[in-house]
Amino acid sequence: MPVASHTGVAAYAETLDEPRPRGQWALAWRRLRRDRLALGSGTLLAAVVFAVGPGAPLYAKLIGHGPNDPFPYAVNVGLKPAGPFTVTWDTPVAAETDEYATKLNPPPKGTPKTLLLLGADSSLGRDEFLRILYGGRVTLEVAGGAALLAIAIGMLLGSLAGYFGGLVDAVISRFTDLVMAFPLLLFVVMLGSVFGDKLTFWTLHGLLNAGVLKLILIIGAFTWFYPARIVRTQIVSLRGREFVEAAQMIGARDSRILRTHLLPHLAPPLVAYGTLLVATNIMIEVGVTFLGAGIKLPTASWGSLLAQSWGSITNPLPYNPTTFQPWLTISPSLAIFITVFALNQFGEGLREATDPRSVR
Repeated sequence: MPVASHTGVAAYAETLDEPRPRGQWALAWRRLRRDRLALGSGTLLAAVVFAVGPGAPLYAKLIGHGPNDPFPYAVNVGLKPAGPFTVTWDTPVAAETDEYATKLNPPPKGTPKTLLLLGADSSLGRDEFLRILYGGRVTLEVAGGAALLAIAIGMLLGSLAGYFGGLVDAVISRFTDLVMAFPLLLFVVMLGSVFGDKLTFWTLHGLLNAGVLKLILIIGAFTWFYPARIVRTQIVSLRGREFVEAAQMIGARDSRILRTHLLPHLAPPLVAYGTLLVATNIMIEVGVTFLGAGIKLPTASWGSLLAQSWGSITNPLPYNPTTFQPWLTISPSLAIFITVFALNQFGEGLREATDPRSVR
């Protein structure tokens, strides 16, 4: 009897020492932690999102002015905006100055001053750094919203094509090929020009800035084909598995099988692709705005900040050395580069981490 009890205790101790099976997301997190570049990019991306999200109004409250407040003393009489780290008088109106004067007369005594971290944005003298923060919010709203819409459409069409097959698969696949054949940027510009006036001021009761919903709908409607193909491929590989056949044998409806048994398997690849799609949509927003069919001033976006310096393809602004300020091009371009680079590296790391064939 004592021998049997010792044997049982030893067997129980061995079961405690055995490693517990890890879930899919736990394994993905374990692989992702080993990828220092992806982890660093994710941290950088979180910092960017915080800066353009809650950070923008916090900084505006700290310095005491908004992104659209003009500062005439941040622009010289030749209309050249001030450079980085400029301290200027915090007043929207300049004192009367002779038209032949070489500089503006100072404001009344006691006028407070404020800091323009990256200088002024144009001849209006607005805070360039603050407009980059608020512009980043608009750009990420467009990019993220369009990515969510594209993934939703792709999940719906890809699931139907992969699960039902046959005629449904053939029709959806040919429709996907047709949409992929469209020149995306040209089509987005055309739709933005034709329907832009009707959709620009749809703001969901002030939740979004003017023009954001328009770009979300147009970009999302023509970038869903890759998510659809990813979903279709996954569904085709899963629909013959034992757990799907068991659900069919007990009489589960097709909608329940798709929702409960198949769609959870699609989350990892779609999350990984979603980050890459957001990066692509940022570049699309910049390109569409530069082509004159995107976000319109005075609303700031990273695309409109560049268009403000160089104009659009239909209304270019010629180079003027007396008013040109290189920071107005470098600053938004650097913000775009950092965000797109972080999204691409994080998305690639996430894709490898969620790939069950990964050996890392």
